[in-house]
Amino acid sequence: MKRLISLAIVLGMMISLMTSCVDEESELGLSLVDTTMLYNGKADTLYADNAWTEYEDSLLTSNYSFGIIGNYTDPTFGKVSSELYTQIALPSNANNISLDSSLIIDSVILTLTKSQLFPDTGRVYNFHFEVKQLAEALISDTQFYAESTLPVDENAVFFDGNVRVSNRDTTIRLVLDTSIYSVLHQTATAEEFIKNTKGLRVKITTAGDEGLVSIDFSSSKTCLRAFYHYQYGTTTTQGYYTFLMGAGTSHFTHFEHSYSGTPFASGNKISGAMRLYLEPLAGQRIRMSFDNGIQAFSKAHPMAVIQHAELIMPLAPESPLLKPDQILTLGKQADNSDVYIDDLIDLHTLSGYDGTYHEDGNYYRMRITQHVQGLLREGKDRGILLLLNSRRHAAQRAIFNGINTTNRPKIAIVYTE
Repeated sequence: MKRLISLAIVLGMMISLMTSCVDEESELGLSLVDTTMLYNGKADTLYADNAWTEYEDSLLTSNYSFGIIGNYTDPTFGKVSSELYTQIALPSNANNISLDSSLIIDSVILTLTKSQLFPDTGRVYNFHFEVKQLAEALISDTQFYAESTLPVDENAVFFDGNVRVSNRDTTIRLVLDTSIYSVLHQTATAEEFIKNTKGLRVKITTAGDEGLVSIDFSSSKTCLRAFYHYQYGTTTTQGYYTFLMGAGTSHFTHFEHSYSGTPFASGNKISGAMRLYLEPLAGQRIRMSFDNGIQAFSKAHPMAVIQHAELIMPLAPESPLLKPDQILTLGKQADNSDVYIDDLIDLHTLSGYDGTYHEDGNYYRMRITQHVQGLLREGKDRGILLLLNSRRHAAQRAIFNGINTTNRPKIAIVYTE
């Protein structure tokens, strides 16, 4: 249904959309219609003619600034586990290392900077950490994906025990076994050191509490530190040497899902008639098409100029209370590839796309003005893809109403012609 929209209402709608958000995982951007322009607009609403949920079967996880480790079971989404693989490297300004026999290593501590706990951000977890040496070197110039793994040396266990982690903790400290001393105590170039040490796999086993912890690799506190002393005559000198892991090294996270007993058990796409699902950690994503609505609107209004368009995704009543930070929107191209829509160019300066949760209406809202204008120029919609922005390092997931429900997804537009 079309209706005239007053200038005040239109401007109010557009100003209310000017929110900002930062995505450390994406390099996207934004180019928007000038919100100060004056016009008398008409409103219309488009509804999806097709939608489904599908498995995200290829997710690059190499060398991102954040990661996540642990285990979690959800009645809707099943079980997921995540583990970290990382090199051990010399500081970026060190070309080599030379530790002679007079230097004695006293302890080695692996420190992880905690970003977030899941699913209960306020509880104390008793996590059972396990740290093992890799059986082969983690190669620097290799890309790794969610399904990637590397073999470990089962005889090189550097940590295997419980650690209490609470919301108040900013770091997690693991005092490693003395067997790692000989691994670090060597004379080598920076490249040889990475090859010789091979790397580590860090995981949380099911022997402790179930839960997930997000790790900030970009923090300088995420590192491996060897404390030592050496004797020169009657003088004892103490110090420590900081090795890099995470940021400054090659690293990746591995995700594994078990969907037994869930709607996703078959591995096939799930109809979006009643429900649509977004799950992080290489889980589930959403595809939708508004082709029927776009074609009908294009024929009825061939000269329409889209002044404002927003995709509204209402949450289902059973959607988890912890909400994902942001939803990203991609459009399918003629060559069948998915690319970020034109409304996204640089999320680091984002001021209008939004993509976040709105409590007042219990929905997520994505501003897609330029994308809709482009669809109308073509006269068709090949489909859009919805992804969770922080799907590599945050475990929040969401369930949405399907396209055959009363409060269903829609594109609300304001246009002139």
